[in-house]
Amino acid sequence: MIVDNWLPTEGIEATEQLMNIIKFDESSLSILAGAGSGKTELLAQKSNYLLETNKCSWPKRILCLSFKTEAQVNIGKRVKKRCGSKADRFDSFTFHAFSKSIVDRFKNVLPENERPSERYDLVMKNNLSNGKDKIWIGSVIKMALRIVTLNENVRSIFHLSYPYVFIDEFQDTSYEQYNLMRCLFMGTDTKLLCVGDLNQSIMLFANANPTVFNEFQNDFCHDKIKRMLLTKNYRATEEIQGVLNNFLEYVEDEKRIIQPLTNPVPNCNIKYFPDEYKESSFLVEYITSLIFSGVKEEEICVLTKQKSTQYTEVLRSGLSKKGIRNLDMTDLQDTLKEPLGRLFTFILKIYTMKNAKNWSEFCEFCLLLNNINNDEEAESEYINKLSHHIHLNQKLFIATDPTNSLLKLINATFEFIGISRIRGKWGQYKSSEYYQLIWKNLELHLRDTINVTSTLEEASLMFNAENSVQLMNVHKCKGLEYQCVIFMGMEDEAFWNHSDDNFESKCLMFVALSRAKESILITLAGDREHRGNRNRSHFHKVKQLFQTLNGKCGFCYEIRN
Repeated sequence: MIVDNWLPTEGIEATEQLMNIIKFDESSLSILAGAGSGKTELLAQKSNYLLETNKCSWPKRILCLSFKTEAQVNIGKRVKKRCGSKADRFDSFTFHAFSKSIVDRFKNVLPENERPSERYDLVMKNNLSNGKDKIWIGSVIKMALRIVTLNENVRSIFHLSYPYVFIDEFQDTSYEQYNLMRCLFMGTDTKLLCVGDLNQSIMLFANANPTVFNEFQNDFCHDKIKRMLLTKNYRATEEIQGVLNNFLEYVEDEKRIIQPLTNPVPNCNIKYFPDEYKESSFLVEYITSLIFSGVKEEEICVLTKQKSTQYTEVLRSGLSKKGIRNLDMTDLQDTLKEPLGRLFTFILKIYTMKNAKNWSEFCEFCLLLNNINNDEEAESEYINKLSHHIHLNQKLFIATDPTNSLLKLINATFEFIGISRIRGKWGQYKSSEYYQLIWKNLELHLRDTINVTSTLEEASLMFNAENSVQLMNVHKCKGLEYQCVIFMGMEDEAFWNHSDDNFESKCLMFVALSRAKESILITLAGDREHRGNRNRSHFHKVKQLFQTLNGKCGFCYEIRN
């Protein structure tokens, strides 16, 4: 039965724009969504609409593809929150995990000389691959594409199972990823909803297809309506929105005459320092004052265009001396958002702090892993066994050797839950090399956090960046938001390929600025020792960028000595 009077569940404003997108069902559709416009919530509400109105009727499913593990996890959680038990028919994958699932299920379609072994392992470097039991991670999507083109039945399985497919951050879709979607779904009844923002196109260096929106509209969108807009920014203050609107005009056309903001924006600043030591000294005091004023550490983010570890080394040292917890998330972020990372974090908290919410989420995670649902007796029995295991293990903790003791307890709980179950649930862990790589990163991170904190509870919070200033490259911050954003190093040496007609470079700055909810600080340093014989900074390439921010977008500029 179709429900005609559907309304969004709590969590979003039912604007005309939003309702038009959610209820559009004539054909595939592309959505250009601005920063802070609620893309994740849109996908959750669209899922609710399709499942509740029975447009996606049982047993058919919705497929959602993302680029980053974090986005895939966030979308899955939001859909679960909005759709309840019906979220069981929502399949959320990263593009890589989806491609691997095709290879794992249908590799026998491949000719024998192209077919990986039954128990193949993924390797991180191409030169370690032998095409059989060692498969380079970058070749998996090529294999999936080959399987789909060789066997029409595989294609049929997917388009008959998935009448609706969502693709998040569509502007970052690579040529191969788009070809896979085209081979699977073009010319079928499956409707694709592709959500992205051209002004956040910062993955062209990673082979993103710059014309993917136009190609998609030509290939899939057969209705008169091919594209809709989602523009309202729910993230930022009105002042920040004004800054972003003006900067967006520069991103879209650097030659356009931009009407300057009437007044300077006091919470948007650019500051120049003679060197990175004076820069870091100021930033330590600035961050200290933010925290003292009530801003939580995790609401402060320090961004760099590249080489976050080198650019923030002096700053991180200064923050640590002040007792301010901080984490370089550039390499860590994806690890923590892996299912393995999430489970590791749950278990760590179970052993180090009393937190009812964490225990509840941990139990829910384990029940899902064991496919126990809608059976109160089975749930109660499993949770009692799990609780008994944790209680016995807690008695084995050795306070004089907390790190190694904790790692033993965590490992024991992984074994109790079942490593084979974990590998069965998430196909990427069938690769022993990949599993060990993630585990090693988690173990090293735990050792580091315990070394720099005074209590295990504090270490548990810092482990998941819950009480820490976060530092990362801009490419890692998409989809995130912070009360206060600091961008370090707007200099030619960082923006070495920048020019006023370099769309990707301008987009990168837009992504950085649009993470902020309340304040933005950009810093420049005349000298940076970490660059060695190129320590002196130059500002020719970024001149127009600076002039746009200072002259058109309301940023206040100050030279500090």
